[in-house]
Amino acid sequence: MAKKKEKKAEVKIVTPEEDQKKLEESLDLVELVKEKEEGSFDENVEKERANIFAIYKKARVQNNIIMVITVVVMIASLIFMTQFPTWGPIVGGVLIGAAFIFLVVHYILTKNLFPNTTKKYIKYFIKTVDDYVFDIKGVSEQKLYAEKRYALSDTLGDKVYKDVIDCASRNIVSFKYQNKDVEVGELALYKQGAKKLQKAVLFVGKYMSLKNDLHFEDRYIVTIKGETETDLPNDIEDLVVLSEQNKFVIYGKEGAKFEKDLGKELIENLKIVECTGALVNVNIVFWAEHTAVYLSYDDSIVAIPFDKKINKDSYVQLKKNITELLEILVK
Repeated sequence: MAKKKEKKAEVKIVTPEEDQKKLEESLDLVELVKEKEEGSFDENVEKERANIFAIYKKARVQNNIIMVITVVVMIASLIFMTQFPTWGPIVGGVLIGAAFIFLVVHYILTKNLFPNTTKKYIKYFIKTVDDYVFDIKGVSEQKLYAEKRYALSDTLGDKVYKDVIDCASRNIVSFKYQNKDVEVGELALYKQGAKKLQKAVLFVGKYMSLKNDLHFEDRYIVTIKGETETDLPNDIEDLVVLSEQNKFVIYGKEGAKFEKDLGKELIENLKIVECTGALVNVNIVFWAEHTAVYLSYDDSIVAIPFDKKINKDSYVQLKKNITELLEILVK
C-alpha cells in the first residue's frame, strides 16, 4: 500500500510592514493632516465645547419637562383611581402604563447621546490640539493612535518610578523628527494610596520616548524642578547625585563620568528648559540607545476642557517644550 503523503502546514511569513498595518488598523489610526480651519486651534475647540454644552443644556431641559409631565400623570392617575372607583382604576392604569412606556422609549433613544457626543468632542479636541502642537519644523509622518494605551512594562523599564501599581494613557502620537522615530503620549502612573482601595499619583503629564546614539553602562536621570517639587523620580536608591545646580540635578551611578557619557553640550542645552507655567517638573532618563522624557503638567494640559475654556497659553508652552527637547535630544 502506498504511503499517504503528509501535507505540510503552510507558514505565512508576515513582514514588518504588514504587521504594522494590522496594528494601525486595530488601534483606530488617525492621520494627523493639517486641515485649514477658520480661526485658531483654541477658537475651534471653544466652538465645539460650546456646542457640546448646548446639547447637554437642551437635554437637561427636556428631562426636566419629562419629569414634570410624569409627576402630573402619576398624580392624575391617583386622583382617577381614588375618586372614580368604577372606571378610574382603568384610566389610571392606562395613564401609568403609557407614562412607563414613554420613559422606556425615551431612555432607549437617548442612552447613548451623552457618551457618543462626549467621545466625538474628545477625539476632535485631541486631533485639533495635536495638529497645532506637532506643527514643528522637522516633524513629519504624524500618526495618532486613538485606541492605543501604554502598559506598565512600557515605563517600568525606564527605572524612573517604582512601586507603580497602575497606569492610564491616551493620545499617543508617533512621528519622525529629522528622520528619527519619536513617540509622545499622555500618561499617568499610580502607586498604592493611604487606604486599600486608594491610588496616589506618581506622575501625570506627557511621556516622550526616542532612541539615542549614546553608549555607557546603566542609566542617568536628569531632573529639572519647578517651583513646586512634584512627580520627582523615586527609583533612585541605586543612584547618587552627581551634579546639582539650582533646580537642575543629575543622578547616576557613583563615580560615573556623566559629562563624558552624555556630553557637555547636551547637559548645557538641557539647562535652558524651564519649569514655569503649566510645566511643573521634568525627568529625563538616559540609557544606551534609549531616552525617555517625563514632562509633568498641571490640569490645564492633562484635563480635557469641559466646564472651562481651553488655556491657549498652556498649549503654546507645551509646543515650545516639545520643540526645545526635540532640538536638544535628537542628534
